[in-house]
Amino acid sequence: MISAIILAAGEASRMGKLKQLLPWEDSTILGTVIKNIQESRLEGQIRVVLGAESDRIKRELSDYNCQFLTNPDYTRGMFSSVMTGIQNLPETTTGLLFMLADQPLVTTGIYNKLINYFKEEEPLLLVPSYKKRRGHPLIISAELIPEIHKLGEDGDPEGGLRSLLDKYEDDIEYYNVDKEGVIIDLDYYEDYQKYYSDHHS
Repeated sequence: MISAIILAAGEASRMGKLKQLLPWEDSTILGTVIKNIQESRLEGQIRVVLGAESDRIKRELSDYNCQFLTNPDYTRGMFSSVMTGIQNLPETTTGLLFMLADQPLVTTGIYNKLINYFKEEEPLLLVPSYKKRRGHPLIISAELIPEIHKLGEDGDPEGGLRSLLDKYEDDIEYYNVDKEGVIIDLDYYEDYQKYYSDHHS
C-alpha cells in the first residue's frame, strides 16, 4: 500500500504570502494537490505535513479527507517535515509518495501512471522526468524507510531527500512524462500569476 506525504509546512517566504491557500481552480493550491491525489488510485493514507499557519490551513481544508500532521520544527527545513510525515506508518506500507504543496499542475493521470508503474515494477525509487529534469512526486520503496530515519538521526541532512537519491542513484527508475507540471513549483508570486492565468484561461 502506497501512502502519500504532502510537504506543506513552509512559510513561503519567497512568495510573500501563504501560497498553500492561494486560489487555484475551484479550491486552493494545496487543496488541488490533495484533490488530485485523492482522485488517484492511491490506496493508503494522505498525510499533509503542516507548519506555518497550520491552524488556518486546517480550518480552510477541513472538508478534505486526509490526515493533517503538524511539524513543530518546520523552520529547520523540509527534511524535518519528511521525518514528521513518516512517523507511525501502517505496517502494510509498501511505498511512500512524496509531493510538494505547490505543484497543482501534476494531474491525477500522472499520479496513476506512477502508482501503477511502482506496483508492477517495484523499483527502490521512482522519479518522474520531464525532458531529463527530475520532478515530483517521487515514490520511495518502504525498504528505504530505515535509511530515511538514519538520515534524520544526524539532524537535517544537506539536501534532504536528495541525499537519498544521490546515494541510490543507480537504483532510481525514471518515468518520462510529457507534461511539464512535474517540474513546476510555484515559488514566486510571478510564477503563480503566470501559471494561474495559463491554466485558467
